[in-house]
Amino acid sequence: MRIIFLQLPRLDNAARGRTENVPLAGVYLQHALQRAGLSAQAQFVTGEGSDAALLDFLAAQRPDAIAATLYLWNVERTLQVLRRARALLPGVKIFGGGPEVAQEHPFLFRSRVFDALVEGEGEAVFPELLRGRMNFRNVARRLGNRYAWGAQPAPASKLAEMLPPADDARLQPDAHGMAYLETGRGCPLHCAYCRYPSLRTRMSFLSATEALARVRVLRQRGAKEIRFIDPTLNANPQFEALLRGLVRLNRSGQLKFFGELQAERLSADQMALLPRAGFTEIEAGVQSRDPLVLRAVHRPERLAPLERNIAALAQAGVRVTIDLMYGLPGQRASEVRSSLRWAWRQPRAYVQCLQTLLLPGTELRARRRELGLHADARPPYGVCATPAMSAADIHALEATIYRKEAPDCPTRRFVGKNLPDLFRERNVVEVPHGELALPRSARSALIFRGDDLWAARAQLVRLVRQALRAEPHALWQFVLEPRAEEPLDLLDALLAEIRRHPARWQDRLATVAATGKLASRRVFIRLRRHGRFSRQWMIAAENVLAKAFY
Repeated sequence: MRIIFLQLPRLDNAARGRTENVPLAGVYLQHALQRAGLSAQAQFVTGEGSDAALLDFLAAQRPDAIAATLYLWNVERTLQVLRRARALLPGVKIFGGGPEVAQEHPFLFRSRVFDALVEGEGEAVFPELLRGRMNFRNVARRLGNRYAWGAQPAPASKLAEMLPPADDARLQPDAHGMAYLETGRGCPLHCAYCRYPSLRTRMSFLSATEALARVRVLRQRGAKEIRFIDPTLNANPQFEALLRGLVRLNRSGQLKFFGELQAERLSADQMALLPRAGFTEIEAGVQSRDPLVLRAVHRPERLAPLERNIAALAQAGVRVTIDLMYGLPGQRASEVRSSLRWAWRQPRAYVQCLQTLLLPGTELRARRRELGLHADARPPYGVCATPAMSAADIHALEATIYRKEAPDCPTRRFVGKNLPDLFRERNVVEVPHGELALPRSARSALIFRGDDLWAARAQLVRLVRQALRAEPHALWQFVLEPRAEEPLDLLDALLAEIRRHPARWQDRLATVAATGKLASRRVFIRLRRHGRFSRQWMIAAENVLAKAFY
């Protein structure tokens, strides 16, 4: 059996940035097939190819099954790619899993792309799906134009049984030496905005001995940093034993570790062990310092030990990422500002103030009408107004946050001879005679080069329209390369065409949406070295583009 594990990446505008898209879900599922005695030839698709390149690859491989991992940043694109793949491969079986699969999803089931969708952990049921057995409570199987959920409980397994062995060749650090390690499933918290409470009610952990064995193997394979991906690392009953083992294993300080911890539960001994073990940074969820808000979302209200331990970690030399949220039920803008002032005063801290998201499958999404929460119906499902915070309140709050916190991937320069944010793939169209060449990457610069671009504006608009229709989920850069100054009305014509096409999830992110700009498609002007451009014209063009694009 030929299986492709598809996990499309989180695309952003960092022209030289690292892409974190480790296909652990696919690795785990492949191991589950081996445990079940099923022979499968597996391939992993995680790269940044364009939709056309992905479809060419799928058509050439002709898989028997495709298993896609769905996140809020890839669900819309994955649906479109798989809809077209089914037309090319009518006999293929298509399965979906990941955090986006939830019974009340706003659009996933309407697509009818998948033969079956798995909510929550898939290792125990995936082999059975390939055998045609789908009658599990966490599996929705397609019956014509609808889906039906099964009746049997999914087989229960301990985490140690589900994970590939420590020396599995597929468990490798990336090219930068970053590795990811899971030592626990489930979470002791029941936060109303999170999926964990609905997906797993019982926790399962690796022992300290098992976790340390995996750290040793990753170190031997060149890992420089290991990120523990457990939702709450110190929920493990053997957390302190793990720390002591890491102190012994990492005496040279060769490895750095990162984990998300429930900071208020840390003992003095554990906080002393963290930096000795190699934890240079931990993440602590504070969310709000208002006890009523915390109560409304089922968060612990132990603010005094939480704040005391965050300060103690900083004194011990551990950088703390402090998570705050805005848009929670009952939360006021004044409380968010007060929490921000407190967090910004903490030494060595990095502060994240995150928009509340009404993720499918969460309590907050199910109760959104009762609580009066207004949010985008499409990913990332950000809350834009509540009874306690108007849309204007939230916009003003976001302006405060982004004056202090550096937003992700803003464009450094739109006009110039050197444009530091241009993507690696660049296709040139000689105007007026050239035609569109479709990209092979999902992040592509299309360069229009000509002596009179204004005269060819209708052609440029047509080419932009063709590009956006052909690759609607790609990140596009439309780059004008004139010989001399062109009327700036040309920029308005291109912007009007771009805005006629649906916004992408990158445009709905709070950092972007708060500005009213576009991030998924942008226009640049690259000046020819011997061209004739006045400083006044360059400044005017930069201002036009900076107001329109993020």
